[in-house]
Amino acid sequence: GTVYNREKLVEMLRVTEPYNDLVKEELNIIQGALELRTKTVEDVMTDLNNCYMLSSDRVLDFNTMSEIMESGYTRIPVYEGERSNIVDILFVKDLAFVDPDDSTTLKTITKFYNHPVHFVFHDTKLDAMLEEFKKGKSHLAIVQKVNNEGEGDPFYEVLGLVTLEDVIEEIIKSEILDESDLYTDNRTRKRVAHNKNKRDFSAFKQESESKVKISPQLLLAAHRFLATEVSLFSPAQISDKVLLRILRHPDVIQEIKFNENEKRSTHHYIYQRAKPVDYFILLLQGRVEVEAGNENMKFETGPFSYYGVMALSAPTLEFRSPSHLSGLNRTASLSGADRSESLAVSSSNSQLNNSIPLQQYTPDFNVRALTDLQLVKITRSQYQNGLMASRLDSTPQSPESGHNTSHLDQMTPAADITITDLEADSAPLENGPDETTLLLLNEQNSSPSTNHHSQLENSV
Repeated sequence: GTVYNREKLVEMLRVTEPYNDLVKEELNIIQGALELRTKTVEDVMTDLNNCYMLSSDRVLDFNTMSEIMESGYTRIPVYEGERSNIVDILFVKDLAFVDPDDSTTLKTITKFYNHPVHFVFHDTKLDAMLEEFKKGKSHLAIVQKVNNEGEGDPFYEVLGLVTLEDVIEEIIKSEILDESDLYTDNRTRKRVAHNKNKRDFSAFKQESESKVKISPQLLLAAHRFLATEVSLFSPAQISDKVLLRILRHPDVIQEIKFNENEKRSTHHYIYQRAKPVDYFILLLQGRVEVEAGNENMKFETGPFSYYGVMALSAPTLEFRSPSHLSGLNRTASLSGADRSESLAVSSSNSQLNNSIPLQQYTPDFNVRALTDLQLVKITRSQYQNGLMASRLDSTPQSPESGHNTSHLDQMTPAADITITDLEADSAPLENGPDETTLLLLNEQNSSPSTNHHSQLENSV
C-alpha cells in the first residue's frame, strides 16, 4: 500500500479539506500534532524581557503580594542580581501562610520550598518538551543556549521561558486565555480586552499601615528599649499599650536613603546645629555621624542610639550638649536623657497647660546619615497625646470623667496621633491580639505596676 510521511499527510489533509467531514478545529489539531516534532522551544517561548519575574531580595509586604496576585501567574521565576540569573521558582500557593505584616523576604520562602528550576536548551523539540512536562517535574522551563561568541569562555545564556500551555497551544493551533491573561499572545504582545471586573485588593489593606516595613522583632526591641532606657517613655509616663500604638503609627517609622554622590545633602541631616526641632529620634538600622561641642568633635554611632529627648519636654529655648570628652562618648548625655529624668514629670505636666507657650528645642550638634537609615521619629505633639492617653487609661472612672476627658481634648493641640487613636489599642481586636501585643502585655502584667498607677493618679 501507499506510505505517507509527515509532510505528505499534512498536504493530503489540506487538499481534501473541501471534501472531508472534518471541522477546522479538528484539522488544526491533527496538523499541529504532526508538526510538533519540527518545532523547537525557541519558536514558542516567551522572551526573557517580556517575562514577569521577581528579585530574590523583594519584601513580601502588602504591595508586593498584591502585585503578584494581579499578575495572574501561578509560577514566577526568581532572580538574583541580573534577570538572566534565575535561581528559584515561586509558586503562588507558597504564599498561603505568609503574613504581609511580617515583611518576609522572597528568598526566605523560595529557599524553604526549594522548587527545582528546570533548564532546557533552545533547540529542544516540542514533542520532547511535552514528554518532559508530562513527567510532572515542572510545567515551566528556562530556555538557554551556549553562547560561544567573542573571545571569552562559552557561557549559558538565558533566552526566555517555555510552559506547558505554550506547547498545547501549538498542538491545537489556538491561544488559550484565562481570566488573568494580559496578552492573547506573548510573542505578538497583543493585549486582551480590558477587564472591567479587575480585582482591587486595597480593601484588605489596613489604612494605618506603616509606610516603612520593619519586622515584629525589631518593633518589639524598639518598644522595650524606649520603655527601659529612655525615662520619658518609661511605664510611669507612657503605658506599654500606648507606646506600642505610637510606634505603629504610619509616620513614626521612617527611613532615609543615602546618596553616595551627595553626602552633605540636607536630606542626610537628621539634626542641624542651631535649627529648632520638635522631635525625638531613635536609630534602628544604619550609622550616623555626630558632630558636637565647641571643638566640633565627630564620632559615629549605630542602631539604638537616640537624640532629641529634650525636644519632647524642652522648657527653655536652647540646651547645650556637654563639651567634655567623656560625655561625648555617651549617647544619653548628648540626648539629654540624664538631665531629662528630673524634668520628665514636671515638664510633661506643664505642657498640658496651653497658657504657657512651648519653646522649641534648638540642638547645638549635627547628626548626619552615613548609610541607609531606619529610625523612629516621635514629635512633641504625638508624645503629649501619648501622655494624656496613658493618664486617662490609668485614672479610675467617675461620673465626672466624661467632662474631664472633653476638657483635655479641647486643650490638646492638633497632632498626628489623636487620643482616640491611642486608646483604641486597648480595645480587643476582632481576631485576637497579635504576637507583638501578647509579648508586650505579658511583660507588662508580670511587672509590678502599683507604684506607677498611684504616681499617675497623683500627677493627674
